[in-house]
Amino acid sequence: MDEHLDLDYFLTDRLIISDLEKVLKEEVGELPIELDDDLVSIPLGVKLEIVSKSYRQSTYKNGFCNHYEVQVAIGGVAKKHSSILYPKYCFATLFYTDKKELITLDFHSQMR
Repeated sequence: MDEHLDLDYFLTDRLIISDLEKVLKEEVGELPIELDDDLVSIPLGVKLEIVSKSYRQSTYKNGFCNHYEVQVAIGGVAKKHSSILYPKYCFATLFYTDKKELITLDFHSQMR
């Protein structure tokens, strides 16, 4: 089986959590992040819970083109209602290349 077809094998939880912890420690630190006109402070060492992994194939050469996306609940999942997850602090979506390199990440308040 091609390793790219098994997302848990290709993008391990350990890699994802390590990348997100690094960004939170080195780039965010104790600074609050802006989410939908609110400021949210994320404490260091907070629980990081992976809620989805996906591969996005684009027919157009714009943006990231083909890439992998991982959604993480920062602080863990605090609540689930009607199949919608709510994080304790916020979500982070991490974007990866087919070489397992982190392109960027986006913080947001709702599932995407």
